[in-house]
Amino acid sequence: MRHLFFVLALLCTALSAGIFYAFSTIVMPGLDLGGALSAIHTMQGINTVVRNALFAAVFFGALVLPLLAALGARSAGHRGAARLAFLAAVIQAIAVVGVTLQVNVPLNETLATVAASEATAAGTWREFSGPWTSWNHARAIGAILAFLCLQTAWALDLTSTGSGRRHGGLR
Repeated sequence: MRHLFFVLALLCTALSAGIFYAFSTIVMPGLDLGGALSAIHTMQGINTVVRNALFAAVFFGALVLPLLAALGARSAGHRGAARLAFLAAVIQAIAVVGVTLQVNVPLNETLATVAASEATAAGTWREFSGPWTSWNHARAIGAILAFLCLQTAWALDLTSTGSGRRHGGLR
């Protein structure tokens, strides 16, 4: 079962990293080129459609599944793998979920209330885009680091000789 948790955790962390990476390298620069008023309306639309079950499964799965993988590795006596999987969850919790809830979501909610016009759009977009993108870079880096920790954890779990196995518990 722990291998399934590792595979699903890797999938969710990879997708999470990809989403934030794509926003940092493609979406936000593209919105910046399309004009402020268009960027505001598009980002308002993105923020509306992102609230869906598939995104939530990836976003929260990248937090919960590494914890389950860590528990599975720990119960199998693979302490190094368990520590790295747990570290992946901690990084995801702080750098992705924490930053999202503390910074990006409040910025999104503020932008959602804006009824921008051509006269106000440039300043509104500049105030939103700069901080949002900077913090998104942090999310992307965090998600990539979480993925790399988890990938290393799974490799350790797979190659473990069993020498550190604890007797008893789930196997």
